[in-house]
Amino acid sequence: MARLGTPVILLTIIGIAYWYWSGPYQNFPITPATDDPKENAETMQRCIAREKHMEAAGGLAGLGDVGSTGEDAEKLCANEYSLYKSNGEWYHR
Repeated sequence: MARLGTPVILLTIIGIAYWYWSGPYQNFPITPATDDPKENAETMQRCIAREKHMEAAGGLAGLGDVGSTGEDAEKLCANEYSLYKSNGEWYHR
């Protein structure tokens, strides 16, 4: 009887390990396989608006020293989200 139980238990453990290894619990890269410039532009707009709002509120909760132009906020947000601008579109680095 013990001879039959051991392979069943072993196969069950192997099956569960394979399911876990190939399943949804694995760490997948944050950057999507297809880069959507429109979505990235929306992310940048939200971030820049947040930074400008924080600057107007006293600059206490923003990413850093945002100047009077949006250029500083753009640089900070681009670094935060690992984006770069090419031909007017935002892409992941």
